[in-house]
Amino acid sequence: MKDKQNHMVILGAGYAGMMTAIRLAGKTKKHKVRVTLINAAAHFSERPRLHEVATGNPPRLRPIAQMLEGTTVQFCQGYVTKLDAERQKIHLQTTDGEEQIPYDYLVMALGSQVDRDSVPGVRDHAYTLDTNGPLTAEPLYERLQEMVPSGGRVVVVGSGPTGIEAAAEIADCFPRLQVTMVTQGMFGSFTKPHIQAYMRQSLQRLKVQIVEQVTVAELRAGSLVGSRGQTIPFDLCVWAGGFKASPLAHQAGVQVNQRQQILAGPYLNSLSHPTVYAVGDAVYPTYNTGAPLRMSLLTALVTAAHVADNLTCLLQGKEQRSFGFSTYGQGIALGRHDAVGFNTFPNDQPIGPLATGRLGLAIRNFFVWLLLSVLILERRWPGFFFWLGRNSGRVAAAGWQPLSTPTES
Repeated sequence: MKDKQNHMVILGAGYAGMMTAIRLAGKTKKHKVRVTLINAAAHFSERPRLHEVATGNPPRLRPIAQMLEGTTVQFCQGYVTKLDAERQKIHLQTTDGEEQIPYDYLVMALGSQVDRDSVPGVRDHAYTLDTNGPLTAEPLYERLQEMVPSGGRVVVVGSGPTGIEAAAEIADCFPRLQVTMVTQGMFGSFTKPHIQAYMRQSLQRLKVQIVEQVTVAELRAGSLVGSRGQTIPFDLCVWAGGFKASPLAHQAGVQVNQRQQILAGPYLNSLSHPTVYAVGDAVYPTYNTGAPLRMSLLTALVTAAHVADNLTCLLQGKEQRSFGFSTYGQGIALGRHDAVGFNTFPNDQPIGPLATGRLGLAIRNFFVWLLLSVLILERRWPGFFFWLGRNSGRVAAAGWQPLSTPTES
């Protein structure tokens, strides 16, 4: 590999893609390598702030090219139309036309989006906290503003962190609107009872109605239809009922699970296509990584940094390392003046006291700022970012056998 210039291509310039590109380029300056970062948009999006964008806080636009200044990363703006994993080529649509970009190693970092296809009618009748498209965060704010003079009914489907933050933010910023949260199971079932209780009380203070154990069968113009025939009318629906990764890998024949995440081994490369690596929301490790790898900013950064390190090892002729990590905590915003934060070290189980109210919100916002700042610090000092629990994955991977998990290819 020393006599060849290897081409490393990263698809997606979110937190995971940016970390992979910046860290990889910084650590391989003395090697014959070209790093290309491909993204459809020219600006970096702060996903944890999209619920604020939906209620009137303008998005903070950070040009990707500016964030890459001082690195050797080549930024290419365009839409990926096809992945040819067998021939190791990317088909790209840019303003200059169609291009084909060959690669030696590919990193899938396209993140995830709200699943609009799990229930009939969602794609046509619901807004989501995504960044691109007609029914996303910024158009949602415009619609909410239109509803304010006469009032109206807002239904938020899904009581995971995204749905809770959306319902609380809308109720706090638009008190004249009637906000209802609909959840398939029990409210806040992703965490412990005392945290659920606090979040429920906070939403009730904001006059959010919570309707539990309703499986949505169909979304129509102006009404939600449950599987038992019940209907809930609305003037606006926000859908936060689950996420899935980009279908690009599945369409290319790469082995994925039901959420379109790439099934990966201990090095975080594909089980079916070893030159394809996956990071962030795009990856599903098939072994025990030391902590559950849920979709979050932390997992985006740690998986990205690990893949950058492994690709550096390949260039140096060294053995790659198995991935492991520990979680630190979680923070959920509950409107403009409240949040709940809690420690989850080391395996994503809440422990210790809660940080709530303005203190909880300040802590949450600090960590959102910090995780973005990590990218800036990594650009200045490649290899700066580190994480706890790295050895846990290496121990588990010693006797690694792929976990049994449903796949779609």
